[in-house]
Amino acid sequence: MALESIADLPIAPGSGRLSEANRTMSERAAKHVRKFLGQRVRTLRKQRGLSQERLGDRAGLSGKFIGEVERGEKSISIDSLYRVSVALEIPLRELTDVRADKPSAVPSQEAEKIFALVTGRRQREDIRKAYRVLQAIFGKAS
Repeated sequence: MALESIADLPIAPGSGRLSEANRTMSERAAKHVRKFLGQRVRTLRKQRGLSQERLGDRAGLSGKFIGEVERGEKSISIDSLYRVSVALEIPLRELTDVRADKPSAVPSQEAEKIFALVTGRRQREDIRKAYRVLQAIFGKAS
């Protein structure tokens, strides 16, 4: 049986297909993975002082494609992701490590939004919400 789309992916014996809810959840998860990988590529590229074009040249990809990946607009194949990791001179696992306990080299866009919320003129309850989110992300302050 050839798989032509995610809709054809079996999930359990006898089920044959993903349910509509699981397919929607899977598509949302894929979007988050694209955004995460894009943010990681951008962070590591900038840390090395490379332009999108220069990274693309090193990886044998176009700078335009690197930009699209960084913005989460395009999916990247494992082959291309490997070439990017070689161009960045890091192991592939470093690009794809999503463990919560791993410290982030650069704050995520979500953390930057929380920071903007906290530093602006906000109501006390908004600041409490932001603080609880930061606690959940970074753990309790010692």
